[in-house]
Amino acid sequence: MSIFLEREGITRRQFFKGAGLLTITLVAGGIFAKIGIDIFKASDKYIAQRVQGLYDLDEKMALRRSHENPEVLQLYQDFLSPGSVSPVSEKAHHLLHTRYGKETAVMMDELKHHAA
Repeated sequence: MSIFLEREGITRRQFFKGAGLLTITLVAGGIFAKIGIDIFKASDKYIAQRVQGLYDLDEKMALRRSHENPEVLQLYQDFLSPGSVSPVSEKAHHLLHTRYGKETAVMMDELKHHAA
């Protein structure tokens, strides 16, 4: 009975080990994919609710535009562009624009020098 003799290539035991490992991998991958899809669906729902909540809060606010806020206008008139309301003044540009990296130290020195 030569059909039961092992020949070159993979053995029946190796085949079943490989098939079992592949099955386990596919099942685990499917489970993780399902969990990931559920998480994305939940996060999309949460984001939609959060956006709606922010829009609802914004509609209820008395001051909705910063360029109409009397405190911001007073800040520009008194400090950032003395005597007028000019959001593109040199001082407003230097103090209100964000800097990153190596420029942060330079900005801090400018602010300390300005406060003195």
